[in-house]
Amino acid sequence: MPAITIQSLELTDEQKEIIADKFITIFSEVSKVPKDRIYLFFDGYPLDSAARGGKLFSKEPPKLAVGKFSQREEEGKT
Repeated sequence: MPAITIQSLELTDEQKEIIADKFITIFSEVSKVPKDRIYLFFDGYPLDSAARGGKLFSKEPPKLAVGKFSQREEEGKT
């Protein structure tokens, strides 16, 4: 049972589905392990659990990154 772990800021379900499909497909093609035997786990971090340059992302969110945190900002604008 091969396992892949993705660590990132929180991703949307749609992003996770796309990433899971691509990673598992490539791993299966290279290793010849059937796709249904490959597991992928997501470790999603909220903005207050990650920092860069000594500042929490919750104080200075990544400007170009897209994930659950940017959806919340968009929902607040409508």
